[in-house]
Amino acid sequence: MSQGGDSNSGSGSSSISLESFVPILEAPSSSETGSETLGGLLGDEVAATNTRKLALNEALLNLLPKDLAFQDFMRELLLSFQKVVPSEAGTIFELDQESNSLFFRAVSGQASDTVTKFLIPIGQGIVGFVAESRKSAKVDQVQDNARHIKAIQAAVGFSPNNLVAVPIFVRGKIYGVLELLNRIGEPNFKASDVELLEYAVSMASKVIETRLVIAWALNQNSAATEKKSA
Repeated sequence: MSQGGDSNSGSGSSSISLESFVPILEAPSSSETGSETLGGLLGDEVAATNTRKLALNEALLNLLPKDLAFQDFMRELLLSFQKVVPSEAGTIFELDQESNSLFFRAVSGQASDTVTKFLIPIGQGIVGFVAESRKSAKVDQVQDNARHIKAIQAAVGFSPNNLVAVPIFVRGKIYGVLELLNRIGEPNFKASDVELLEYAVSMASKVIETRLVIAWALNQNSAATEKKSA
């Protein structure tokens, strides 16, 4: 059983309100951080990064209360990452504790429908290495990287040129890995992209944890109701 819980955990009737969890993230109001002020104080690149952080926080705040199945919720989360760091394709891998392998929880981009059948053992491939080492990786020449799993590439017909992979932690334990492929607008992913995605993942992990807690609570309520009616 994976850590993701019931893929339909985002729906169902219960007294638990998703809105009660929204304060876990709070983005500053626009009046507190004008783009001109940021640019003058911090420099253009730092200001641009902070602006993208604010956009991400806003996206997470809007996403959390949505009544979505967990699979759809995770895909929306992935698309939020790709908005702040534009890329051709992306994946959120999730760790299956029983097999100690990563499976494709959410996918976007070319061949997204065919890639989901694969499992990547911890320690294998670039994302398996990231999960095992608990450290991010930026690869500029994917085809020349010894850890790149070319069997998946051949099966799905998609050739990544560059990538960034960032571990996802929930309560200090490895939950999965975010991977973005083929940077748009730049020849490769930049160090600032890695820093931004590490921040994004740290914020998103709180949202994932909230959804997992809600799923657990809904399952507990359902079990209690069935027990009373039996």
